[in-house]
Amino acid sequence: MPSAASYNIDDYESLQVSLQHVLGVVVPEAKRKQLVNRLQPVLSSFGLDSLASLAEALQAGQADTLRSRVLDVLSQRQPDWSVSPEIKNVLHNYVFEQLPENARIWVVGCGQGQLAYAIAMELAEYEEKHDDAGKVQITATDNLSGDIKQAELAIYDSQQMDGLSEEYIKKYTSLHDGDSWQIKDKIRQRVSFSQCDLMADFQSMAPLDLIICPDVLVYFSNGVKAGILKQFSSVLKSGGILLSGTNQAVIPFSQGFERVNHPAGVFYRQKS
Repeated sequence: MPSAASYNIDDYESLQVSLQHVLGVVVPEAKRKQLVNRLQPVLSSFGLDSLASLAEALQAGQADTLRSRVLDVLSQRQPDWSVSPEIKNVLHNYVFEQLPENARIWVVGCGQGQLAYAIAMELAEYEEKHDDAGKVQITATDNLSGDIKQAELAIYDSQQMDGLSEEYIKKYTSLHDGDSWQIKDKIRQRVSFSQCDLMADFQSMAPLDLIICPDVLVYFSNGVKAGILKQFSSVLKSGGILLSGTNQAVIPFSQGFERVNHPAGVFYRQKS
């Protein structure tokens, strides 16, 4: 099996065409090396000797299992506790204050749970500061069943804990078995996890007050992205909010949202 470095540009470009045509996915240039490395086990498992042969197999419609495996690779999110400064600022200085009693939040692309728990920690910080213990519930989803199982366990080793501040580790986790940490109940109980394919129907998620989708949409072609955003709009309550990463263009791919330039930051509101 050739190394990742041995694949030429033509092979990669043919794969890009197949991914967009078959799966509606566009991989950003910055993710090329990461994608090629992640696809190595897929090539080996299916007896394929190049990215070009993978592209041909996808175009030929071979094996639903192959398409599913490739989609899993593409949707795998790097475990990360960080909430971008832009999203954090909007949450603390506008969104949390606007959430109604018993609000429902959906965190899209939660990986192994770190992002969802990080959002729950930020919510706990806000409530403590403002003496406001609302009954907000967070639903978090990802496409990979293995990541969802890890998220539900809420146990992370020292390497997986990298990126979470010492303050939050002390406040929101407890030592587990000497070399790992478990998220405390007051955070875990606010988050439920489930598997979700954004290219399928997810209307069962409704009704929602807030969707946080930091970096998933960037992987989809414009047509697929427009369909996902249309569904986002339909599962949000009237006036509900979508928070997206700064690298994800939401408008003009959806007619269901209006862009809001608030002093706290940019977000998208479902059109009433």
